[in-house]
Amino acid sequence: MFLRSANNPILRANRGHDWEAFKVYNPGVIFAEGKYHLFYRAMNHSRDWRSSIGYAVSEDGENFERFEQPLLVAESPAEKRGLEDPRITKVDQTYYMAYASFDGLDVRLNIATSSDLKNWQKRGQALSDFEFLKNGGHKITCHDGEIVNQDDEQLDKEWSKSGAIFPQKINNKYWLLFGEYNGWLANSDDGLQWQVLPDTFLNPRSGQGFDSAFVEVGPPPIKTELGWLVLYHGIDQWHTYRLSFMLLDLNDPTKIIYRHNDFIFEPLADYELHSSLVDIATGGVASEQELSGEELRKHSNESVDQRKKITVVFCCGAVVIDDKLRIYYGAGDEYICTAVAKLSDILVLVK
Repeated sequence: MFLRSANNPILRANRGHDWEAFKVYNPGVIFAEGKYHLFYRAMNHSRDWRSSIGYAVSEDGENFERFEQPLLVAESPAEKRGLEDPRITKVDQTYYMAYASFDGLDVRLNIATSSDLKNWQKRGQALSDFEFLKNGGHKITCHDGEIVNQDDEQLDKEWSKSGAIFPQKINNKYWLLFGEYNGWLANSDDGLQWQVLPDTFLNPRSGQGFDSAFVEVGPPPIKTELGWLVLYHGIDQWHTYRLSFMLLDLNDPTKIIYRHNDFIFEPLADYELHSSLVDIATGGVASEQELSGEELRKHSNESVDQRKKITVVFCCGAVVIDDKLRIYYGAGDEYICTAVAKLSDILVLVK
């Protein structure tokens, strides 16, 4: 359904910039003033794995001009390990960036705002009273196809991330879909401080399908004639990240009117399957940094063959122009890529 760009990966680590010398991935995007504006997670090459948010602009959606310095950087103890996975939405005349801050233990959803996409003001934590486990969150990991419970009342108390703000107010409220492992809905009067609705909203499905282990929210919802198109990540027991979708009622986003039974995008290309730098891989990035390029490639190939390799396509950004749905995604937690599908081809799947 999706056609990958022949230019993929469209962005790689830039060795000339220390702040993005290790890897770049998981970009948010918005189309404004005739250009694609890309906001991406960039990681430095030091042992602290610190992330910042970079910025790049393109006229054709594939060839991007990067800015020399990051737009947002870690500044507080809550951001000790950096800023992650930005998603961009415009509501009325204001641009909203939902991103995660990570201190090494807890991850917290934050909001920044801008009027011009270049100058951003951090507005603080979005969900100040959200407690992951008490709100129905369930954290797991997978080892050789076995799902293991990882709930921890200390580490998971403030676990909130992957925030996608709807691009318009509904019933005079801002709306937010967020979450990893499970998904929640929240609303707000000002777009800055959010109140989480009771109960989880998006959950993994039973069985051994593509979204049976856990789920994670994708890009901001897209308004279509059939409803709000929500792309989300489904993760199976082998820890493969794939993309699927659901539709929400245009006037009541608490109503799921359709959830697709299969994925619509999965890791297939070499640059998606054979990255050695997946964040949650066994041993982590640090242990693999010591290997040479040839050793990394061999290690990665063997892991894929043995179904022990975590494979990832992770989409934080999508835009629709005419009938063209263009997604931007992180490939293997290492590169930034893009692919295009017809929006009508996706909506025709709704039954």
